[in-house]
Amino acid sequence: MADASWTWMIYLATHNNAAEVGEQSVARMRTIAPNQDVRVLVQQSTLERTTRHIIGASPEIAADLGKLDSGAPETLLGFIRWAAKTAPARRYALVLWSHGSGWAPSEMERLAQQQPAAVPVTAAELKQRGESDTAGQIFFSSSLGELLAQPTPSERAIAFDDGSGHSLDTIELGRAIAKAAQELGRPLDLVGMNACQMSSAEVYVASQEDMPVQGWPYDDILPRLAAQPDMDAAALGTLVVDRYLAYFQTSQLPWGQDGLPDGVTLAATRLDGIPKLAGAVQALAASLQGDIATLSDAIWAAHGKAHKFKFQLYDLAGFCRALITTVDETPAADAANAVLAALDEPALILKRAHLGRAYDDTGGLTTYLLPPGTGTPISPY
Repeated sequence: MADASWTWMIYLATHNNAAEVGEQSVARMRTIAPNQDVRVLVQQSTLERTTRHIIGASPEIAADLGKLDSGAPETLLGFIRWAAKTAPARRYALVLWSHGSGWAPSEMERLAQQQPAAVPVTAAELKQRGESDTAGQIFFSSSLGELLAQPTPSERAIAFDDGSGHSLDTIELGRAIAKAAQELGRPLDLVGMNACQMSSAEVYVASQEDMPVQGWPYDDILPRLAAQPDMDAAALGTLVVDRYLAYFQTSQLPWGQDGLPDGVTLAATRLDGIPKLAGAVQALAASLQGDIATLSDAIWAAHGKAHKFKFQLYDLAGFCRALITTVDETPAADAANAVLAALDEPALILKRAHLGRAYDDTGGLTTYLLPPGTGTPISPY
C-alpha cells in the first residue's frame, strides 16, 4: 500500500473525567468515510484501559494495552512509533487530546512517594493539590513528579500555583517530540492541542482560553483534508483554525455561563518563527530591566490591562499595546513595538481567530508574567 498523504495521530490522555467526551470526539471521527490519503489512528486511555484504534478499519480496535499511564512520555512515544509504522505517510499530524492529566490524589500519592522531599507531602497537601485547577492541567506525570519533589510545602505551592505544571509540560512535550522526530528521521508536520490554555509562545495549533468539551470538529476538518490531501502543514493549520471558529460560531452555547469561557480562541503558529519573537521579547525584557525604577508603574499598569488567562498566563500582544500607551517614544516602547511586529509576522502566525468580544485585543499567544503584589516570588520554572 502506498504511503498516505497524511496520518493523524490522535492521543487521548483521558485517564480522567474527560473519558466520555473523548469518546464522543472519537465518534465524530467515525462518521467520516475511510480514505487512504488521510489515515486517522487513535490511542485512548481511560481509567480502565488503553486501546489503539484505526478509524475506518474492521475491526477498529487494533490493540488493547490494558492499564497504561497516558501521562508518561514513553507512552506517547510508543503510540507515535506504532502509528508511523502502521500508517506511513508523507506528512504527520499529532493531536494531544486532554484537559490535563486530572490526576487523582491516589496517583499523586504514588508519585509523591517516589519523589522524596525535605518536608514530605502530607495527605492533606495531596488532597489540596489534587483538587487544584493547576494539578488538573498537568499533562505528563513526570512533570507532576518534579513539582511534588520540591523540598517544602511553600515551594511546592509556588510551583503549582504559578502554573509551572504548564511550563514543565511544555518542556517535557518538546523533549518527547524531539525524540519522535529523531526516531522518524524527520519532524512532525503539525502538532495540535485539543486542550485548554496551551497557546503559549512555545507551542503550535492551540487555544489561549479554556476549550469547550466539543473540541475540534474532526468531522468537518478531516473530510476537507481528504478532498485536498496534498495541502501542506501551513494550509492544514489554517484550516483547523477556520473550521474550529466556524463550528462554534454556529453553536448556541451560553458563553460566559455554566462554566464556559466568554468565547473561544485558536492560533496556528510556525515554530520556526519563534526565535525572532523570542529575541524581541528578550530585548523588551532587557529594556524594562534597564530602567525598572522609572518604568515599574507603567509595567504594572500594562500588566493589569492585558487579558489574563489562567495560571499567570497573560496575552503578550495586549501587554505590549498597553505598555506603549504609557511609555510612548522611549526605548521600551520601541522594544514593545518590535514584539508586536514579530507577532504579526506571517513567518510566525499562520492564523489566529477568536469568538467573543472579550478577546478582541488578544494576539493569539500568551506569556507567563510575575503575579501582581509585593513579596510574591516568580515561579522557579
